[in-house]
This record gives sequence, structure tokens and C-alpha cells, in this order.
Amino acid sequence: MYAEIVTLTVMAGCLLCIIHSWLYRGRWQTMAFFVGGFVFGIVRENIVSLLPGMYTYPSHPFYIGNAPIMMGFGWSAPFYACWIVGNRLLEAFAPKWKDNKCVVPFIAAIVTATLSLPVEVAAGASQTMWWVWPPEAIRVIFEMPAIVPFGWAGAAFLFIFFYRWTESRKTTPRANAALFVVLTLLVIVLHLAYVFVVRAIIVLLLA
Repeated sequence: MYAEIVTLTVMAGCLLCIIHSWLYRGRWQTMAFFVGGFVFGIVRENIVSLLPGMYTYPSHPFYIGNAPIMMGFGWSAPFYACWIVGNRLLEAFAPKWKDNKCVVPFIAAIVTATLSLPVEVAAGASQTMWWVWPPEAIRVIFEMPAIVPFGWAGAAFLFIFFYRWTESRKTTPRANAALFVVLTLLVIVLHLAYVFVVRAIIVLLLA
């Protein structure tokens, strides 16, 4: 029952983000972000399911391969919401940086890492089990491994960085959207490589 509730909640939250983006950013920009996000979520989670020492999804109602359909929405919605919040923070406290190609995704990454803390703790609670980390994962807070905030932050940074880069290209919005959906596959590869490097560093520091 908990899995069904979180799936519907994530889909509803993603729908609100899509509506906001459609109203304020336009059709092709919205399609690029959220279709790319869906591809990122489903493809990445299917790859993760094949890797040792990563989490699993034990009891979700709908899957595409080994990835719950929830994850097709569950990455892009936080990316978008945290990007918008990050933009507002920059406008309020550092307006000269609000269009910087690296600062914007970096602030969004920090906001995303902050969001990851309550989500991951709740996800691993014994009554919910949205996803389950193996016993050998490095844990520091309740059931949350140390890699979690870094993993979420890295994913947000890469996703938003490449999205903003494709969006700024002087071609048609449709061409930019198509390119970004393809580039999400590169984002997945870069993010997984980043995760394993950070995990190795954490192991060394906590050894």
C-alpha cells in the first residue's frame, strides 16, 4: 500500500512541475526536461539493478524492466523543483550569479542534496521500503548510506548543466529537446562513474 501511495504522490508532484514548466518555459523545453528525466530515471535504475552493492525495489505496483515506473518521474520532479528553488535563492542573495552556467546547477545540486535526506530516511523505514539498500552499504544516519546526498547532488548538477547547455544552443527548441533526451544517456554514464568514485573516497575516509 505504501508503494502505491508514493507512486501516486510522485506522479502528482511531477505533474505539477510539468504544468509549471509548460506555463513558464514552453512546450519543447518542458518535453525535453521531463521526457529526458523519464529516460534518465528508467534507464539508470535498470542499470543500477544489475550493479552490486546498490539498492533494490522490492514491492512496487508497476515496473519497466527492473525499474518501478515511479522512478521515471521520481528524478525529474526533484530536479525541476530544486532548480526553481535554487534560482529563487540566487535571485534573492546573489543575483549576479543567477545565469551562470555552473553556479545555477551547483546551487540546484545543494538544494537537491538537502531534499534527499528526509526522502531517503523515509524510503528505508521498515514500514515503507520504497527501496532497500544492502547491509554492506555505508550507513551514517538511520538507514541512509553516506553516498546518498552526494549521489542526488551529482545527478542534479549533471542533469541541469546539460539541460541548460542544450537549451542555450542556437537551434530550434525541437532540435534542442531531441538532443537533450539523447544526452541523458551520457548523463547516466557520467553520474554512475561519479557515484563509484565518491563511494571509493568515502570508503577510504571511513576505513
